[in-house]
Amino acid sequence: MAADQRGKAATLALRRRLLSNSCRLFFPEDPIKIVRGQGQYMYDEQGAEYIDCINNVAHVGHCHPLVVQAAHEQNQVLNTNSRYLHDNIVDYAQRLSETLPEKLCVFYFLNSGHLSQIPTGAPTGKTTPIQLWPTPVR
Repeated sequence: MAADQRGKAATLALRRRLLSNSCRLFFPEDPIKIVRGQGQYMYDEQGAEYIDCINNVAHVGHCHPLVVQAAHEQNQVLNTNSRYLHDNIVDYAQRLSETLPEKLCVFYFLNSGHLSQIPTGAPTGKTTPIQLWPTPVR
């Protein structure tokens, strides 16, 4: 069945059966079934509009036309990870390195800001990661 034709209860039942319970769901007793996003908004299956203040889209929003176009163009060429040698990752690292102090010249690209905050201690023996963005004011 197409996801857009599946009711909220059926989607929730599939999620509970197929996804680990460590993948947390907001409002688990009565979750909102989001069916699409545009800009800073998300929409549920009833058409209700919500401002998205949680997901990783605050910088450009959902479905930003320039991001969609760039992703489309890249996916027509290659969609892979950093384990294969490709020009794009080193070109981006080069451009990024030109904007940072010389000591910050080695990069480890991740798919989310959350992953970048998990301290591993592997490279330095320290347990505090470096953050290059402002922390929230308390």
